[in-house]
Amino acid sequence: MSDRSPSKETSAERSPWSRPSVLLSGAFLLALVLLGVVVAAIGGSSSNGRHSANTTTTAARPARPSAASSAGGCPEDPAASQTVPSTSPPQAQWGTVGAMQVPQNPTVYGPERSDGPWETCFAHNPAGALLAAMNLWAEGTAVPPSELFQRLAVGAPKNLGSNDQLDSGGPIQFAGYRYDAYAPSDAQVAIVFRGPEGKLLAVVTSMVWRDGDWKYVFPADGTPAMQVIADLTGYVQWSSF
Repeated sequence: MSDRSPSKETSAERSPWSRPSVLLSGAFLLALVLLGVVVAAIGGSSSNGRHSANTTTTAARPARPSAASSAGGCPEDPAASQTVPSTSPPQAQWGTVGAMQVPQNPTVYGPERSDGPWETCFAHNPAGALLAAMNLWAEGTAVPPSELFQRLAVGAPKNLGSNDQLDSGGPIQFAGYRYDAYAPSDAQVAIVFRGPEGKLLAVVTSMVWRDGDWKYVFPADGTPAMQVIADLTGYVQWSSF
């Protein structure tokens, strides 16, 4: 995997938002860090402009008629483009999952299945991994972390100790991404979130191809690498606003 993760700092006494970059302490579970502290730090507790918390996309997911099914039952297309969207985003439409606007392309990159808040069956290619990562975080505004990571992650503990959803501290939306690495078995992207006060946070998101779909790799120490960024320089801007 790529070594382009945001740089680490060891001080736990200063607010991460006063530093140029941060790797939050492994003493906190990801559920407490990412699904609670992140949102509050991005923009405080303002709820202005927040979408309905339980709104999800409900459109039917047409399957690729010529695709064979994977071990997990998701259609696979061996001819799917393997181009990494490192300089411009893949073609997609913006839908609503939980409280976030999220890119989707059901007939090309996925998700091909929608069941309540769950968006699954993404293409086995770089664009599919990117969309799977973004849809995963959007689902974090619709369900508690215990449900999210048990269903869509690899290596997550059974008891995450928090029921905070990703937007518990206020509304957030996607702002962009940086594609760090791709292989047919795994991918790593830094997803950028924008909070209600306009602050930007890049969160390293590692994905693995498992059981016929992309799954999130829960960090071994319970925390993802995160970096506060001033702007989207070095990232691909991608949002619905």
